[in-house]
Amino acid sequence: MPNLTDYTVIQDTSVTLPKSNGDIDHDYPKFGAAGLGAGRTILMFRVNPAGEAELKVTLNNAEVLTTTFSTDPQRSWHEVIDDGVLKDSDNVLTITRNDGSGSLTVSDVVMLYQHEI
Repeated sequence: MPNLTDYTVIQDTSVTLPKSNGDIDHDYPKFGAAGLGAGRTILMFRVNPAGEAELKVTLNNAEVLTTTFSTDPQRSWHEVIDDGVLKDSDNVLTITRNDGSGSLTVSDVVMLYQHEI
């Protein structure tokens, strides 16, 4: 059966970590991937680090990215995720500012996936 590329916008507003209350992680609202087919997926987002900070991203309790930023320019990021991590519904995406004295602002979070037709 052929596949098309589809996407879901997880959140288009920004989240800065750590939060003003000191919280270092953020759970996005649960999201789906209607018509999800087999194959790897791509997580895309913008990140604006300030100072040195480590970003950890988990999807459905699977660690999909850990990287340290030590320069300040805002940039886009994409991460290829193994087949089977993304589900067709009730996905939980969490970002964490794991380490470092800096902060991270993450925005425009989108997931690309293969859609069965």
